[in-house]
Amino acid sequence: MQTQKLFFAIERNCLAAFCLLAVLVLCGCASNSGESSSRADRFARADANHDGVLDRNEVSDFIVSEIFDSRDANHDGRMTEQEWTGGDPGRLPAFKKRDSNKDGVVTKEEALNYARTHGSVDELMREADTNHDGVLSRAEAQAYSESKVGPAR
Repeated sequence: MQTQKLFFAIERNCLAAFCLLAVLVLCGCASNSGESSSRADRFARADANHDGVLDRNEVSDFIVSEIFDSRDANHDGRMTEQEWTGGDPGRLPAFKKRDSNKDGVVTKEEALNYARTHGSVDELMREADTNHDGVLSRAEAQAYSESKVGPAR
């Protein structure tokens, strides 16, 4: 029973960390000021279908891709246990959950599918989607980010 409680505490902490990272990523992609083009274009890069808004899957895919690409040391689209955990054994359960075919590697596709299936951005979407239309406008993404981390400088 104690092990199960510890596991759920770790899961909650991982989800909280993911949501914080999501806020930081949205903050970068929500900017429409005169910042550098790579930062200002993040909203556009996240908007995969170019309709001017971000749906749940676009937000999820963008955040997972940003995290995955930053940790995939050799940029081969496949993350080993070592790349995933960075030597932290506490990250191993999350790795194993995402390794859907149990081959010891998490591909970007597996990571994307896991996030979509498990609703990793659902809470963020509920909070940020102020008009409740199921998508985030640039203004909603920016307002949400500013509410969590303050205005862009």
